[in-house]
Amino acid sequence: MKVTVNGTISKDALKVILETQKEKTKIIDEFCKENKFTQFCYKDSELEYSLDKQIKAKVEVRTND
Repeated sequence: MKVTVNGTISKDALKVILETQKEKTKIIDEFCKENKFTQFCYKDSELEYSLDKQIKAKVEVRTND
């Protein structure tokens, strides 16, 4: 996650900004998980977020005994 803040802000304001961005990343992560996205990029005036996950294939071997 990359957050850019221009100017001087108070600690309380910074905490609010970071909490807001954390909520955005949770929403993006949930959406990507539900839709099985392995790569996703999001960028607005406050947040630049990239998701890059490698999905491991699950293989099950069955034998007919």
